[in-house]
Amino acid sequence: MRRTRDDIREQLLGAALVEFGAKGFDGASTRSIAQRVNAHQPQINYHFASKEALWAAAVDHLFALLGDELADLALPGGPEDPARLASAFAEAVRRFVRFAAAHPELNQIMVHEATEDSDRLRWMVDRHVRPMYEAIRAVWQRLRAAGIGAPIEPAMAHYVIVGAASLPFVNAPEARLLTGAEPTDRAWVESYADGLVATLLPGASGRPVRFSS
Repeated sequence: MRRTRDDIREQLLGAALVEFGAKGFDGASTRSIAQRVNAHQPQINYHFASKEALWAAAVDHLFALLGDELADLALPGGPEDPARLASAFAEAVRRFVRFAAAHPELNQIMVHEATEDSDRLRWMVDRHVRPMYEAIRAVWQRLRAAGIGAPIEPAMAHYVIVGAASLPFVNAPEARLLTGAEPTDRAWVESYADGLVATLLPGASGRPVRFSS
């Protein structure tokens, strides 16, 4: 079956995420990215003006996928219903854990880029990471004020959540050796997500309500 230009572009973005996640920007090869999807170097040049443009498009694509996972989950805006806010936040954490399990390249790329100040890092922080950081901090302040959130400073909550949600899947080989389990198994992912929610929201009454996904 003949692939369309859009199909090839989508496949190249997926391959680029894997390559950039595994090797970082400098170590990644556009030739290897093309080979991952049985494409040719000129097809990358056709769709993307440069390696930098491919990296930016791949990061945009990754965060768009994350946005799609969370799109239908509205966090209550007012402070009058902290229990509902906790339920919505718990579901957001669960969805993020599932996403991290399916897309470990999210944290891999962040780790590669965040160890050194660069134009790429500043672009990614301003375009994608800072809005998420600010949203988590604002919600966490409300959960802490309601006595539901764990005693973690709002400025640190982003790192606790993102780091804890991602690490077993980025370090999947280690997790397999230590636990004897498969960390990408659906039941393991769900159990891990539940444990993270329980750690973050010790003041919640019972298991937070699940939202349809």
